[in-house]
Amino acid sequence: MQMEAIIKEQAQRPPLYLDCIHCGLCLSSCPTYRVLGSEMDSPRGRIYLMRAFDEGRAKITDSFVEHMFRCLDCRACETACPSGVHFGHMMEEMRGTIVEERPAPWIARIVLKHVFPYPWRFHLASRMLQLYRASGIQSFVRSSGLLHRLAPRMARAEALMPDIEFERGVTLDTHYRAEGRKQGTVAFFTGCVMNSMMGPINRASVRLLTAAGFDVMVPGEQICCGALANHAGLRDTAKGMARTNIAAFPVQKLDAIIINAAGCGAMLKEYPLLMEGAAEFSSKVKDITEFLASTRIFERLKNPLDQRVGYDDPCHLIHGQGIKSEPRKLLKAIPGIQFVEIEGADQCCGSAGIYNITQNELSMEILDRKMEKIQKAEIDVLATGNPGCIFQFRYGAKKFGMKLEVVHPVELLARSLGDSNEHH
Repeated sequence: MQMEAIIKEQAQRPPLYLDCIHCGLCLSSCPTYRVLGSEMDSPRGRIYLMRAFDEGRAKITDSFVEHMFRCLDCRACETACPSGVHFGHMMEEMRGTIVEERPAPWIARIVLKHVFPYPWRFHLASRMLQLYRASGIQSFVRSSGLLHRLAPRMARAEALMPDIEFERGVTLDTHYRAEGRKQGTVAFFTGCVMNSMMGPINRASVRLLTAAGFDVMVPGEQICCGALANHAGLRDTAKGMARTNIAAFPVQKLDAIIINAAGCGAMLKEYPLLMEGAAEFSSKVKDITEFLASTRIFERLKNPLDQRVGYDDPCHLIHGQGIKSEPRKLLKAIPGIQFVEIEGADQCCGSAGIYNITQNELSMEILDRKMEKIQKAEIDVLATGNPGCIFQFRYGAKKFGMKLEVVHPVELLARSLGDSNEHH
């Protein structure tokens, strides 16, 4: 009930933008400000614009919309802020207001309203993308340069398309038994991108949870978390998705609801900001690294991995959920690895959902700066806990000609799993 109490308190208090004391400590943490150097593309500048709109001193113009949608919603400013300003919540509400006056682009509306909320449609779309690559059409499109000549913007977006293999995820409406002595029962939130495009990560996640001694149930009625719709200002769509997910999970029977995608985890934990009655559900949500760090999984990490491994903090894990030490603790527990801290690991990679498509040039500038620091670290493997970040870094490694494996931390942990001495 704590989250609902916070929301009621927020409803009675003055507007959130009044918490900002305009100190400017957030400026150096903001990716768009670091690249553009423009005050209106900093958190402080955007808060000034939101306040001006709320007080009737500014209108929703093209320029206003551009500054709001240039924000990556990475929330690094929240970590830097001494006043505890809830910038992400403000930004999502402002985008919702913009979309009421100026509908989102038609392609975003179709994809976010009519594909993401329906698992079978999303799965079909993923298979079409996989077929596009496997059939050789992608190779022809890229080698011919035709798309680049006819639609340069679309060509830039197509170049970002990840190499997706035909790999299965976790089957919905299934149950997995704990290995050895049972510690409890958790539910697994499969996600849409994770289960359709990055299935092995979900399978590795379930394997680790059972190895840690937990029964894992995978509710059949769950759908996409709604994060992308919420970031795009489609608040009603996001609320509908939240309602469906809350109804799908038998919360009172669970020790935790486990999620392995940082952006989805932040969204699930913040459902109470969208709607009433979500507090009990959200209080059970745990990122998989947050959860595993307090289990017996460490006893099971036996197979050595002789590699230099770096870790990059997904924005919605470090800034959105405040989780920093747990992934590092788990990775350092793997025998044989040399853990390398990367400079600027807590800074955004520029992926931010579909930002690398909608704001391609800015996203690539942010990515280039990240890749230079990763190059300096001279690592073999980069681990990060969000699908968008994984795809972005794989693209960056290819762009920079680096021999770098980009994985989710659970993939490395699963590789290190030894046989259990206890069997059920």
